[in-house]
Amino acid sequence: MLGTDMVRGNRIKRCGRTMISGLCGCGCGRGPPPSRQTPAVVYSQRMRTPIKYPADPMYAEFEVHRTMIRDQVRTEAFRRAIDSVVRPGDVVLDVGAGSGILSLFAARAGAARVYAVEQTSVAVLAQQLAVANGVEEIVHVIQGDILDVGPPERVDVIVSEWLGGFGIDEGMLVPVTAARDRWLKPGGVMIPHSVTAWAALVHDRYLGDMLSFLREDPYGLRLDDLVDKTVNEILYSGTFRHLAAGDMRSEPGRLWTTDADLIPLEQALAPHEAETPLPVREHGTANALALWFSAALAPGISLSVGPGDPPTHWGMTTAPLSSPVELTPGMVVRARVRTVPARPIGTWTSWAIALPGADWEEHDEQAVWEEIDD
Repeated sequence: MLGTDMVRGNRIKRCGRTMISGLCGCGCGRGPPPSRQTPAVVYSQRMRTPIKYPADPMYAEFEVHRTMIRDQVRTEAFRRAIDSVVRPGDVVLDVGAGSGILSLFAARAGAARVYAVEQTSVAVLAQQLAVANGVEEIVHVIQGDILDVGPPERVDVIVSEWLGGFGIDEGMLVPVTAARDRWLKPGGVMIPHSVTAWAALVHDRYLGDMLSFLREDPYGLRLDDLVDKTVNEILYSGTFRHLAAGDMRSEPGRLWTTDADLIPLEQALAPHEAETPLPVREHGTANALALWFSAALAPGISLSVGPGDPPTHWGMTTAPLSSPVELTPGMVVRARVRTVPARPIGTWTSWAIALPGADWEEHDEQAVWEEIDD
């Protein structure tokens, strides 16, 4: 866990916990207000994760934040949501603020105070951007983990871009939910309001080409072990590389919907799993499940990153099949997806499909990594 610093101007002040506008959450000054009882967040030390290092090395890189800001589909959707929700005089908490751009939007929308909580050292950039945009008296940047730090008052709005490729796979649902329980006023607003995870059978040409290459003994070498690991790994296509609507080989099936206003912390900590039917309308071949999210950011403002949607920095998330499957009209394929929190960050996902009358074809990325770790 990183130290809990507060960034003001070009200086970083350090305290035992967090200094916020001269007030300390550790007890040496005015502490936080009374809050609803929040169960302690406890992770099993036995959990493993494919992310071997703390979040700081990746999310402290400016390239990550340039890419997210450059994603106009994402950023404009959040800007519109903030403009529609934040009222003059509101107090706003931005969880996982990154560069602070959503905090800047909240300040511009009329917020009286915005608390931008960012775990990584990119908090320094967030403070610099607040100064550059003339809102340093409104936007208060707090460096630290939201599970350990927080604002000196309850807030009217919590905004957080906590979304992974299919929503919860970023692993940020738990801290956002904990922040809601502790800091959001009764009747306060969450942005996004709800997030739905979807699945569909697809043909991913890039995945097909890659597996074909690996199976052809390139360079005169057998790479079967790499193939086996590849089809048991969630694949993120890379920035702005999306699948087209024509790549879908089934109707989409809803996996689960996360209501950010209502989900209990215990449920956020628990595995998310669902089985959904995927009706097939046309002849075709599928080699993966596509996984994506659609989010209701605010009334009338939504964001979707599925096949055929405008490209975003999320790209496309696919769960490979062992080999392509032939599909015929009228067929209904069952799909099953399970995602569990991991430590120190991220999630593990397993998935399976079953053709009519056939057994489940199962895949589990955690099992692959545990085999490597052992």
